[in-house]
Amino acid sequence: MIRVQWGQIKTLFIICFLILNIFLVKQLLDRQDEEIGLIPVTSREEELEFNINGLEDLADETFTAPLIYSQNYNYNQDPDVFETLPDQEIIVVEDYYLLSRFSEPIPFDFEDPDDSLGSYIFRGDHYSYWDHIDSAQVLVYFQKMENTIFYNPNAVLFIHLNDAGEITQYAQTQLNMIGDSDEERTLIQQYDAVFRLYHYSNELQTGDVISDVILGYHNLVSLPNGEQLLNPTWGIQVNEREHHFINAIDGHNYPKSEEFYENSINHFIDLFERNESEEMVFYHTGDEDDEERLLERVRQTLSDVYQNIIEVDIE
Repeated sequence: MIRVQWGQIKTLFIICFLILNIFLVKQLLDRQDEEIGLIPVTSREEELEFNINGLEDLADETFTAPLIYSQNYNYNQDPDVFETLPDQEIIVVEDYYLLSRFSEPIPFDFEDPDDSLGSYIFRGDHYSYWDHIDSAQVLVYFQKMENTIFYNPNAVLFIHLNDAGEITQYAQTQLNMIGDSDEERTLIQQYDAVFRLYHYSNELQTGDVISDVILGYHNLVSLPNGEQLLNPTWGIQVNEREHHFINAIDGHNYPKSEEFYENSINHFIDLFERNESEEMVFYHTGDEDDEERLLERVRQTLSDVYQNIIEVDIE
């Protein structure tokens, strides 16, 4: 009889311990659920706004812009336009590249780099100031078709300065719009462009500041006949010095043009090396000696600019 009772007691103890363990496990799980509930779930938008500054200055309106079909501008198609340019000798190479040197240096207004540019540089009002390459004493301008065309070797203006900050010569390419304007496309918002730059491209770091966002154009497709399809693009300036570019229609980012300046200048230099005199058209020059002198001065200045840019990049 006693053995039977003791066996029952053991069974009862086992059942009690089992119930207690179940209770304790449940308590533990409930507590873990409560602790997990205390951890905030951060959205991707909140993460962006926590890590990146300057988002409050972004425009919240919806923008539209068309695609632009363009082709290289032929400088030799209307030679009479050069008659309006003061005191400068001009070389046009392969129809599409213009290089000009002034007879006397031209004062430059650093306070207003876009002011009166069109009065002494061919179609200068078609360009907007972009950068100053201090090491090479060169000002960089990008062509604009209502909006700036970013980093396009066929739509750029390089202005060389002397030690006194005066303009001595310039090299230029230009695009022309062809056909009728395309239909307006609805663009992604500026916030969405920054969002993609941060989350998808990983181009932004914690603490970065969005300094400015402007609408411009980037080359989407280059065709064999020299035509280009330009796509609306958000130009995003970060920390007042870095530039990133997001396709304003589909949101993908364009790669950085780290060597754009030196490659463009070097291309102008190569033009002299590979072209014979019949591929060059001179304006406002005298005899062949004047043309040779002009070629040498322009080539030497471009070579010096190129070397100065390269040396800084190496350092």
